[in-house]
Amino acid sequence: MDNANRRTKISRLSVVDQVCDAIKQDLVKHVWETGDKLPSESEFAQSFGVNRLSVRMALQKLSTLGLIETRVGEGSFVKDFSLKPILREIAVVYSEKERRKDVEQLRNLLEGECQSLAIIKATDEEKAHLRELLDEYYEKSAIFCQDIDNQEYLEQLVEADFAFHYGIIKLSRNRLYIDIYYMVQQLIRDHIMQLISTRTHRRRAAGLDTAIAVDNHEQMYESIVNGDVEEAKKSREQILGIIPIHGMDYFDDPDIG
Repeated sequence: MDNANRRTKISRLSVVDQVCDAIKQDLVKHVWETGDKLPSESEFAQSFGVNRLSVRMALQKLSTLGLIETRVGEGSFVKDFSLKPILREIAVVYSEKERRKDVEQLRNLLEGECQSLAIIKATDEEKAHLRELLDEYYEKSAIFCQDIDNQEYLEQLVEADFAFHYGIIKLSRNRLYIDIYYMVQQLIRDHIMQLISTRTHRRRAAGLDTAIAVDNHEQMYESIVNGDVEEAKKSREQILGIIPIHGMDYFDDPDIG
């Protein structure tokens, strides 16, 4: 038998999988919103022309995926799907130094591409909104630097920092980039927190003002406004620690760091 006739058998989708996919598509299309009760097993069975057992198994699969919630005696309801719990667990793995580098590289890749797209696509209104996000970041930064051991202040600064970077991602208008960045936001938030905490504590250990000495967020913003691709790259790599900054990532005293 020649290679042309050697075919891998194509298995047909089971009835359960077909029902599951059909309901999943309706969820994606927002036929039902979060909190809505789904039709009963009998109603689905009649609608699809299948038996109730197939519907029940399909609903069980959707429940396992976290898309719906089945309550005994009440029925099935649409859940507010989120990957946060899963990614929160994954974030622990990426807290190790070697794995943090993976997050750094992902951020550099996504944010770099989105900065370039933002330079081309961002409207004046969008740039003004990004300015607001940047001002919010500076406000939270000033509060945090007064007490760098305050966990609440740190979390507020991380939230503001993430919002600014996510704002740049959204300026790309690339739906996939936006979704990916949002899906891995827990990893990115942890990366931001590690960078801020490490840099400020290094400065305190060096006997320096804990206020961030070189903050390239302003340069990053200006690079988008002015269409400066090279400045965008430089500011991004300094923020991410790819290009070390004197007084933040390294010091004249070799014992500090």
